[in-house]
Amino acid sequence: MLNREALRSGRRCTVFALTIDGGCEVTDFLMELPADARVKLEIVIRGLADEGFLPNQQKFRRLDAGVYELKLRNPPVRLFCFQDGRDWVCTHGHTKPGPRELRTQMAKVRTLQKRWFEERL
Repeated sequence: MLNREALRSGRRCTVFALTIDGGCEVTDFLMELPADARVKLEIVIRGLADEGFLPNQQKFRRLDAGVYELKLRNPPVRLFCFQDGRDWVCTHGHTKPGPRELRTQMAKVRTLQKRWFEERL
């Protein structure tokens, strides 16, 4: 069963982490990062919650229809997400993937997004 837990609430929206059967890949990924990288990524998450969207493609970008990523350059990590109304739901994190691996990560987001909206009906 899918659910979500708030990572950060801001002025414009809330950024959530997707939970699957009680486990959360996002929080597991964040806890595995070095402390300085975790802080940097949390700053990007806070910016997204406060602004609702980040126009800076060095920090946030659209990968495909409905699939987005929060980015860090150093270390090169990504947090994948989709939009639910005005809020954002993060599905999982990964080190910067190559082109082939990126397609796999995007497919995972699409699958979880589809499942999220189906289970909410």
